[in-house]
Amino acid sequence: MARLTRSQVQDLNREKVLEVARAAFLRDGYVANSVASVAKEAGFTTGIVYSSFGSKADLALNVLERLQAEQIGALGERVALARDSGDVLDQVRGWAAEAMTSGWVRLELELLLDTMHDPRLAAAQTERQTASIQQAVDVVRSLLPADSIDPETLEVLAEAAVDYAIGLAMRQSVNPDAKPDRLLRMIEPLVAAITAPSA
Repeated sequence: MARLTRSQVQDLNREKVLEVARAAFLRDGYVANSVASVAKEAGFTTGIVYSSFGSKADLALNVLERLQAEQIGALGERVALARDSGDVLDQVRGWAAEAMTSGWVRLELELLLDTMHDPRLAAAQTERQTASIQQAVDVVRSLLPADSIDPETLEVLAEAAVDYAIGLAMRQSVNPDAKPDRLLRMIEPLVAAITAPSA
């Protein structure tokens, strides 16, 4: 068996740390974990974690980048399987219920509060939020006939959906009964219009 290069070992260590940090952050939250606890669970020293990520916040940002892409990708897959506008809304509702109980929301909120006064980390959070809006645009675009809505309107709709989801996540952190049903009722006519078969 070929011996791994230093770079390959570093990549494997990085992936292991990300995997363990993801599980720990989703299970217990960002605040309840430390670099030391993640390192111990991964079987590494804290030095390996710091050399791979720099800080606990940077580690969490890496975890969240992957989670965000996976979650919005999962939404896109569910929506793509929908048979009609009612099914689109059911798929969104099902996705939202799973996303809200996954630990993702708590991790987002805890990290946001921890990083908002650090200009570098706040900029990284802003960049990630911008990416989430673009990912949402891609999901909405997948429902639409080509050129049926102008790009600016599409981006406004996606941004409104992301902003609503952030607000709902904040509400759910203190009120687990908060649900996305009002948003879904509000967008139902839009979904019906954009998923209607062309004449």
